[in-house]
Amino acid sequence: MLCPEVWDFKAPQHYFKVDHSDCLTKNVTGVIRKHYFNHSVSVVIPDTVNLPPHYFESFNEDNDYYRVNNLSASELVDKEFIEAFVKNGEVSVLAIESHIDTQNSLAVTPSGHLILSLVKEDFQTLGIEGKPSFFDRNIKNRFVVTIDLKEESFTPGKKNYEHVRESLTNNLHQRFNVILAWEPPDKKLCPSSIAAWFDKRGYTVKLCRQKKVDQCVYSIKIPIINSSTNHSELFEWLGVLSIGGDLKNSAENSYLNSYKCSEPWTEVGQVRCIRWTGFITQKQVETIFNELKSYVKTRENIPWVSIDVQGFSDSPTSWELKEHNFYIDGDNSYAIFLKPNGGYILRTSLSSNNKPRIFQ
Repeated sequence: MLCPEVWDFKAPQHYFKVDHSDCLTKNVTGVIRKHYFNHSVSVVIPDTVNLPPHYFESFNEDNDYYRVNNLSASELVDKEFIEAFVKNGEVSVLAIESHIDTQNSLAVTPSGHLILSLVKEDFQTLGIEGKPSFFDRNIKNRFVVTIDLKEESFTPGKKNYEHVRESLTNNLHQRFNVILAWEPPDKKLCPSSIAAWFDKRGYTVKLCRQKKVDQCVYSIKIPIINSSTNHSELFEWLGVLSIGGDLKNSAENSYLNSYKCSEPWTEVGQVRCIRWTGFITQKQVETIFNELKSYVKTRENIPWVSIDVQGFSDSPTSWELKEHNFYIDGDNSYAIFLKPNGGYILRTSLSSNNKPRIFQ
């Protein structure tokens, strides 16, 4: 038997999009607001040791979210839940510990949509209208059900509502472990109200908090952003920094674990790196971004600041209701470089949407 020439196989495509301008546009805030499920946020601030204490203070103090185990999907179409949380503020619910390419998953988006990503057998048993997954559109082994919880006609007594509720109650027997957060429309309302609601329904609710890592890297070269900057190398540098790679390696003929900062560059005394990891809503990301934007305006001589946001690899959606799949790495992320003059570079990244034909 002949061995296949594996070195001739092309690497799966990866989707990158880079947008840049001399002034902030709606594209930047749109990317932030439409990316619903965020797992980590990293901020990099060059030439900075100490930040004024009020920066990121509100996020550091109020970033709780909750974990609910063995949740029935039918709870998410309960009229009381919809009126109290879905239509009143923004609720984010995401199934965890499930593999989006091989298992069932669900989510409730801040836009008020319940997303069910189901394997073929469970979809057929459920009995609710859906469509084949884009990623399995030919073999049709996975289906996606989207329910608009805010639709006026989706209310008890209406045929569609009763059909959905009964189908989820009687036909979808799987229970899900989920994480959730609620952004109330009024500061007088407590975000923990959603935890109390599930607790009263007999569920065990666990309080979770973001994990924060705050550190400085000293005496390193950083890229300078100008008209000659190579965007790929710029984001590569940010990636090496984010994984704790060696950015100081200057040994000649050293191949392993070596990296050379691309030109143009400048050397700074320190770089401040702050990372939050957990379940972070898009409103919280927007708060961090706005404070970072405010800070960079006070530092005319700072080269730039950056924010990098990573989504959940097994999330049913990436941006808005765009279907997501794991395939090779489950990537759905974006990074933004900001300059004091308002200029920015934005890169969005998605794992491949194109499977080999034999898997479609």
